[in-house]
Amino acid sequence: MKEKNRFSVLLEHLTSMANLKNYVLAKAVQYDESYISKWISGKSLPTEKNHEIILQNISQCIVEALTDDNRDTFLEEYQISDVSNLQKAIYDHLESEYTYVKELQVTTGSKVATKISYYPELTLDQFIFKMKHPALRKVQSLNIYAMVDILNVDTNYQLLIAEFNSMHNDIGLVLPGVHFSLMIDLESSSDNPVYTAGFLMNLLSNLSNIDFNLYCGTQAQKKMVFAIKDIYSLSGMLVDQNHCLAVTTIEDSSLSTELYYKLKLLCNKETLLIRRTSIPEMIRTYEYEHSLFARNSSCLLGHFTEHFLPTDLHNELLDKYGSFIGKTYRPVLQKMHSLVSQILAVTPIRALIYASAFTDFTVTGELDFYGYRIQLSPEQRLHFFKHMKHLHEISNALQIKILPNGLLSDYQHIPRPTLFFADEFSYLRFRRNTPYYNICIPNKISLNRIFSAFYDTVWEFESCIAPDAYLTHAIHSVEILQSDASGDVHN
Repeated sequence: MKEKNRFSVLLEHLTSMANLKNYVLAKAVQYDESYISKWISGKSLPTEKNHEIILQNISQCIVEALTDDNRDTFLEEYQISDVSNLQKAIYDHLESEYTYVKELQVTTGSKVATKISYYPELTLDQFIFKMKHPALRKVQSLNIYAMVDILNVDTNYQLLIAEFNSMHNDIGLVLPGVHFSLMIDLESSSDNPVYTAGFLMNLLSNLSNIDFNLYCGTQAQKKMVFAIKDIYSLSGMLVDQNHCLAVTTIEDSSLSTELYYKLKLLCNKETLLIRRTSIPEMIRTYEYEHSLFARNSSCLLGHFTEHFLPTDLHNELLDKYGSFIGKTYRPVLQKMHSLVSQILAVTPIRALIYASAFTDFTVTGELDFYGYRIQLSPEQRLHFFKHMKHLHEISNALQIKILPNGLLSDYQHIPRPTLFFADEFSYLRFRRNTPYYNICIPNKISLNRIFSAFYDTVWEFESCIAPDAYLTHAIHSVEILQSDASGDVHN
């Protein structure tokens, strides 16, 4: 029997899961039932001219056909909690498979990929297109190992490679079933630690909603290797920042899995660049205290954390959110806060704060409270800013500078992480929807050196300014919000 193309396989899978009959689908897309049969059998594809509206109608019809019995199966498969987002997820999945099959048809004359394909040379655009295999739309269970000299490619391609699938990067989704391990080469990054550190922070933050691990090794030099377990692999040799030679794609599951496990052997404890943990785990292992007492402490705040809370507001938030933080932690967290307050008063600390952190907190009131994202009222936000202003004015040890947005060529769609940096201990805190493993600790001295050079350089930037104007503006803005909330503005 002739092998079906990937689009047809997916369409049959979705209609079967939804118990959707061909004649019902035909009525929804306004095509004869014979067309539906041909699309599912693989004999033909929707016309390219009308495929978008056809796929939209198919997605809508599938969602509308769902019952209480099969709706949860779809939500679980796409890792979505809200049915309102399901139609778009199904459409994106169908679209990716359709595009893949059409590209195969144009380049090879067949709608079904051969087991092994060889290309003498590809541009990086072409390589990345092949890397974004439609199998990456899977979010329930996906295993990937890659060895990519990502710091040695053109900067325009770096996050395109890292953002292997846009659905995985939706900050609203936490996808524990997606496992992605990436090996890079750090030696080629020594000339520009500011860019390297900024890129790595963006990379780690962008992929913080999946099980992402980062490794380093010279084996990654000039390599572009990407393997999805049981599904697909792609490999080539990077000859310059924009081209690959000797590119091989493998659609055979056994061969792809063999390459997957060879990469996995190289990604081990010795090459691990970062270590995942959580605030509760850091407190349990005394790493939180270690970070407080480490020498030459500095921080880069992409979002505000519990560190700058006044004591009364800290205890008020503990009272309100203690149920999910855990009652046993309350005295421990009070002790941590007491230590922080004393350290901020007498210990030399440098704090770089993104300008966007002020704007975001002013408008949303969202605070990272020991790894939990909570929302403060306008009154609480005002108290927070006034306390920070007070600390800045009375402390001779605390130095604060404002880092203008975009100064580090930041990718604006990526939530900026917070970096706590010191001689003996550093860690990154991400803005994600779960407090579990949203902390990333450098596991290599080389990475600490990069962060150190990055911070010392950025601190001296002339464009970094004193915080007085930002604090004053933030206080006035929250006062307006507070007044508006109480109805005074409209009276």
